[in-house]
Amino acid sequence: MIPYNYFLLVTGMVFAVAIYGILSRRNGITLIVSGELIINSALINIAAATESFNLYNGANYVLIILVVAVLESAAFISLLIALYKETGSSNLSKLKEIKG
Repeated sequence: MIPYNYFLLVTGMVFAVAIYGILSRRNGITLIVSGELIINSALINIAAATESFNLYNGANYVLIILVVAVLESAAFISLLIALYKETGSSNLSKLKEIKG
């Protein structure tokens, strides 16, 4: 069995990479991927904690949160496609050009 501290270390590194991706880029696709990395690092923490502390309902919460995260990403991708059709770029700074 892998110690819980290793999970905390790995998810902390994934979380740090995702925060760097959000703060350094303005591309919509990069923001989606970084947001998913943040959510996945939290879900890995929840799953590891439930396994380490013998809690049995944690996997149910992980699955529910994962489904909600996928739906959120699908909605953001649809908005990003609409932005691309309107401006020709997926850069979020182009939102200022849309008047409506």
